[in-house]
Amino acid sequence: MPPDPDSFLALARSSPWRWTTLHLAHRSGFAGECEAWVRRPGELLVRDSEGRLHRASGLPYTRGTLMVFTAEGSPRPVPVPSHRSVLPHQVTPPLRPDGLVEWRPDRFDLDYDDPMYVSYRWVAMLDPVELSHHVAVDRLRADVVAGRPAWRADLRALPGYDPRCGGNCCELLDSEAGMRADLDDDEELPPSWRGRDHPDHYDVALDVQTGVVVRCLPVGGPDDAPWLENDILEVDTDLDELFDRPGTTPPAR
Repeated sequence: MPPDPDSFLALARSSPWRWTTLHLAHRSGFAGECEAWVRRPGELLVRDSEGRLHRASGLPYTRGTLMVFTAEGSPRPVPVPSHRSVLPHQVTPPLRPDGLVEWRPDRFDLDYDDPMYVSYRWVAMLDPVELSHHVAVDRLRADVVAGRPAWRADLRALPGYDPRCGGNCCELLDSEAGMRADLDDDEELPPSWRGRDHPDHYDVALDVQTGVVVRCLPVGGPDDAPWLENDILEVDTDLDELFDRPGTTPPAR
């Protein structure tokens, strides 16, 4: 069946349940060219363009402090209780008839993120839930990217767009909506952000099997607008030796 906008949005929220290991070739304005291996949960190996290996483990979420206001109105910090992380593969989300995720469980102890390399855009491309709502989907079509089926569309961020790390930082869709993501509704843009030029939209392709972003290319706007490309080489292959034996190096491609 050809995709429709609702299917595209559902695919963008489904990545945590559609793969466990990934081998990809990456190119972007923030990370350059590299080759990467990911094993969920929380394992990443990257070989950069100079052949250096970078290992990362753990999840790049942050913890905050709960502020309680007393009767006098002065804030008092209260430590947030520690918790045992629950991972996506340990819960079952409600699924649509096509097998895509209808909505994602939202609970404080459920940690979705993959390990980060260079920027939170890396985290967002592997699990592009920020593209699953408050985006306009136009010119949607089936495509083939690096020999694999993909769904491709022109995307524009709408008010309410909620990037993994926004506020003029690491959003996938460079836009005013992305800049405003970390501001209160009535808060003005900082003076240094005003008048900034953004792409008209982004040409975005999602790999059908995994839900991973394989193309995110700006159309219009400044020459230095953020962009990224991924060629997926392998999905759900056995990477245990690569990650369980730290001295093991991946073969050259």
